[in-house]
Amino acid sequence: MNLAQIGEFGLIERLQSQLQKRAGTQLGIGDDCAVLESLQTPIVTMDALIEGVHFRRDWTSPRALGRKAMAVNLSDLASSGARPVAAFVSLALGPRDDFEFITELYAGFEDAAREHHFTVAGGDTTKSRGDLMISIALVGEVLNHKRGPVLRSGAQAGDVLLVSGNLGDAAAGFQILQAEKDEIAAIPAPARDYLLLRHHQPSPRLALMKQLLEFDASAIHAALDLSDGLVGDAAHLAQSSDLVAQFDAEKVPISFFCRQCCEILGCNVLDLALSGGEDYEILLAVAPQKAQILVEEFRGKSVFLSAIGVCLTPDLSGNQARVAVRENGEVRQVGRAWTHF
Repeated sequence: MNLAQIGEFGLIERLQSQLQKRAGTQLGIGDDCAVLESLQTPIVTMDALIEGVHFRRDWTSPRALGRKAMAVNLSDLASSGARPVAAFVSLALGPRDDFEFITELYAGFEDAAREHHFTVAGGDTTKSRGDLMISIALVGEVLNHKRGPVLRSGAQAGDVLLVSGNLGDAAAGFQILQAEKDEIAAIPAPARDYLLLRHHQPSPRLALMKQLLEFDASAIHAALDLSDGLVGDAAHLAQSSDLVAQFDAEKVPISFFCRQCCEILGCNVLDLALSGGEDYEILLAVAPQKAQILVEEFRGKSVFLSAIGVCLTPDLSGNQARVAVRENGEVRQVGRAWTHF
């Protein structure tokens, strides 16, 4: 069924029927504005996914795309120490986007909303002359009102840098999508399926940050999510805090499946872990006396923490790189992080 047959308002009415209103939202889709309940410390993030830049529809399903588009925003809230309340989705729909595609896309949005207890409360739809664009604004609330949001700018010299989970999995999944058929066939199915899932369906670390803040909020000095790769994103944290982030290459956590895939495809596994991007794990700067306690507290849990570096005071020259990766006692050259321009 094409959109011309349904019309804009018919589309909105049908989408409204598949979305559930949850706590925090008084009025969702259907009026000029959504109405949210009063939030003590509101926080807002926004991200867009553009067809041909961030995704290819022949590599994913509309439902998985909807989940990922929402997860990208949820990850920003997670790193800031916040919970989601309401999402607002704007779509620029191309000529290929029929009702069935959009229904499945919204099913992915609702999957994420159901899992993380928030409402898809509104948005906008418009016509695109070309490719699909998905833009999402997500309103949340800071979890620890006394501590406030966790920012990039709070790191201190001597802080230990912790990271959640493994790095490089999503980038390895992307390598699989680009590989030749015979190369893909050589990758064991468990590794292939796991890495593709990590690329298509990242898991925003909302529960992890909630647990960390409940365990010891004062230990967490700064954080950000890893969307553009460890090295590129760490540079943002270091710049905001006026520090240097130094990492030990041997301590960067990399999964067995990622190593297995890179060996078959001929990728440099450490390059993927350092610069691959889209892992949506959390990089944390924590008080040095608390770092090992946090690592031990989360050892053996579904999402673990690894100590991989330290924050240093920059030299006085002003020419020092914001990120250094040491490997076998020497500074390693790393690839350029993802950037739009």
